[in-house]
Amino acid sequence: MNTTFKYGLALGIVVEIWTAIVIAAGWHKDPLLLYLFFLVLPIQATILILALREISVSGGGYGRKVRTGLGVSLIGGVLILFGSVLLTMVVFPHYFDELRVAGEALLVKAGKKPEEVATMMKANESMYSPWSSGIQGFVGTMATGVLVSLIAAGWIRKR
Repeated sequence: MNTTFKYGLALGIVVEIWTAIVIAAGWHKDPLLLYLFFLVLPIQATILILALREISVSGGGYGRKVRTGLGVSLIGGVLILFGSVLLTMVVFPHYFDELRVAGEALLVKAGKKPEEVATMMKANESMYSPWSSGIQGFVGTMATGVLVSLIAAGWIRKR
């Protein structure tokens, strides 16, 4: 199995497992615990660095390392997109309802008036869908992949 596919597969699977843990534990309902979801960023960075190190050992230069990082992120991102849709439509079908309730409670607690809460919730409604969430996961994965790959490819050297 080639490096890009192997690490892309690992990225998608590990991120979706972590996402399932966050949802199953109910952390998405707590504004502070929800931030634990963002551990996906160091997870992705670690997986990318491991992939770039493997490419570096075989003599890959800067461009090859960046392409590998982008490929890993693309494969992982596609898995994250469809994994997110599967998790939120099939495994945890009430996820977005719970997220809406938590978001509304947070706005009320912040002292927003009922009209403001309604307006803000309506403005954010498009974010509360499986496909929107999945696409956000894909875009976030690609953005992180570009940034980490461009930086890490410059300092990872053949050992």
